[in-house]
Amino acid sequence: MSVCNLMTKSRPAVSRISLISRGYSSTCIHLDKDEKAEAIWYVPRAERAKGGVFQLETSLGEQRIQRFDRTCPTRELNFTPDTWKKHKSPYRKFRHMANIFGSSPFQRLMVPDLAMVSAVSVGLAYYNVYIAAPEAQLSIDMGSFAGITTAIGMLAGFRLNASYGRYEECRIFWGETNNTIRDLAQQTMMYMRDEDQRSRMLKLCKAYPVALNFHLNAKGGHHNIRRTEVDVINMIGDSPMHLETEEPKKKKHDFNDRVQAEFEAEMRDIYADGRHEDDYDRICKIKYSGANTPIEMLTLMRETIAGCIDHGCPAILVRGMDWQCERLCGVFGASERVLRTALPTGFTRHSSRLMFLWSNLLPFAIYPAMGPIGTLPVSLIGAYALMGIEDIGVQLEEPFDILPLRQYSDGMFDAIGQVERNYIPYVPPSASN
Repeated sequence: MSVCNLMTKSRPAVSRISLISRGYSSTCIHLDKDEKAEAIWYVPRAERAKGGVFQLETSLGEQRIQRFDRTCPTRELNFTPDTWKKHKSPYRKFRHMANIFGSSPFQRLMVPDLAMVSAVSVGLAYYNVYIAAPEAQLSIDMGSFAGITTAIGMLAGFRLNASYGRYEECRIFWGETNNTIRDLAQQTMMYMRDEDQRSRMLKLCKAYPVALNFHLNAKGGHHNIRRTEVDVINMIGDSPMHLETEEPKKKKHDFNDRVQAEFEAEMRDIYADGRHEDDYDRICKIKYSGANTPIEMLTLMRETIAGCIDHGCPAILVRGMDWQCERLCGVFGASERVLRTALPTGFTRHSSRLMFLWSNLLPFAIYPAMGPIGTLPVSLIGAYALMGIEDIGVQLEEPFDILPLRQYSDGMFDAIGQVERNYIPYVPPSASN
């Protein structure tokens, strides 16, 4: 079953894994068990085939990752043939219009942008009708304002195009990471003769996308984690949480500790066999310290590859596997470039100021043609149309908050597992005679 299945809202109690302190911080060494954060949103991989990973919302037949408040952007999963069919449907415009008030652009702009335009429109209509004399009514010549609107529209379009370029670039980065990880896993099965080295390398290949995800996204793709929230935890021994029969205790945990708990749960799933615990501890320690986890993962990979020489792997094959690590490092560095470098902030601020001024002057240009009744709805439609384009551009500027990185990571995990299970060296029939 696809990794994009729905995650049930009632998660099994066994999926709650405590954050195990391993001396990562002097403030955490002496924490009692009841004081440790738990992995609330993690789903064991053995159960993902039944319940899935993501919480999805369905609106008029379309599914996407659930938005937990009105400021969240739209986040899509990988498209399937069924998704494409709905996406290209000739009835899509009716479906999209029926859902306009629940759409991300409308809800994000509703307060304060559209509320401000509404207030200006109502205030202008009231002033011109009840206060001002006919010759003293406030308005702007629509012909002059049309030229400004054209310039603002071009600016919004340029903003969206630049942001989409970043979005497309980051999707290419993850595609390259996916291809490289698959190649490295296959080369591991081909060239590494020591079983322990193969096992260690394959685990690192599975863990690398998870570490990269948590490095590029502060929540590791768990978008429902709040930076300020209270966890509900069970305080009665080691028993699982049953809110129906036991009184839970609420406790605040630091945001970073809660993210660390989710990270460790994902890593523990990969290292569930109890082998290579030193690697698990080393990775979790680096993550907790705030250091660069993907760099540490690449170091561990190269340590493993270098050890192949002592077990009879030819140097030329070792160089081939090391080249795959170079590819991963290059893509990782390019991803960090996008993450740490926004579009020029002067351009963003200037666009924001112009959008604010244009949207709140729009009612003055609309009033002469539409009068006090039509000014409000026409102004809202115009402001929504143009400011929505600009807002979508702002959201796309940070691609790693939009792309389904967890789904990409799970896809790589499944691919590596398939390689590990099914790889059988081919023996020609002539060699068995």
